[in-house]
Amino acid sequence: MAMGKQLRTALAMTGQYAGLIGFGIFTTFPFIWALSVALSADPSNTWLFPRSFWPTDISLMWFKRVFDDMPFMTYMKNSTWMTLQTIVGVVVLSILAGYPLARLRFPGRNFIFVAILATMMMPTEVAIIPNFITLKHMGLLDTQLGAVIPNLSTAFGIFLMKQAFEAVPQDLVDAARVDGATEMQILWRVMVPVSGPSIASLAIFSLVNAWNDYLWPSIVISSKEKLPLAVGVFNDLTGPFATSYSMVMAAIVMTVIPVLIFFAFTQRYFIGGLDGAVK
Repeated sequence: MAMGKQLRTALAMTGQYAGLIGFGIFTTFPFIWALSVALSADPSNTWLFPRSFWPTDISLMWFKRVFDDMPFMTYMKNSTWMTLQTIVGVVVLSILAGYPLARLRFPGRNFIFVAILATMMMPTEVAIIPNFITLKHMGLLDTQLGAVIPNLSTAFGIFLMKQAFEAVPQDLVDAARVDGATEMQILWRVMVPVSGPSIASLAIFSLVNAWNDYLWPSIVISSKEKLPLAVGVFNDLTGPFATSYSMVMAAIVMTVIPVLIFFAFTQRYFIGGLDGAVK
């Protein structure tokens, strides 16, 4: 009986690890393929499967060509600045909106929360025309601020922070109120410090969304020197005037690497934040 139980446990563990390894390969093979093509000086094997997954004549020449043929660092600087603005804006607005929904009692609170969640069901394309007309009247077309503002208020961010604030013990809030703290002091001095993992998780989500955002910035921004990385790379290296698939892959790899590095250093906050959100 003991041997049979150990065998079933071993088979179950083998199946779980095999499934995880298979899923990992399935989700990462596009990046591995892009990296292999970018490192291959000889592009003749680009479309050969599975030969293209091993670099041919390893070289960094395509990465150098990216810097020579397009203003990559300008696009990188634009993306970095727009992403930082988005992260700060999303985190601050989500905290300010999530706290009253989680801790204050006022008429219509549940209706407002449901209405906010309902916006998550709507496709983003629905808001393009109203946002474009609004920015036109505000004089923010062809500006980076115009590309950032519509992304600052997110239903997911408000939901995440509401769930995080609800997980804070009520005794902590009551103690602060007994000491004479105002609601804003309770929010910034009690709630925010103990909700660090959820805030870090929201920052990571905001970074990935802002860094990879293509559609809205491509509609709002028309000046080449103001374009973020995703739009600039696509406009310069793809389409009928594309010069090399290897150079496109090199640019894509360099575009993804900053996000991967950031996630590698913050993944424990990311997992901790999601754990708090689903309780």
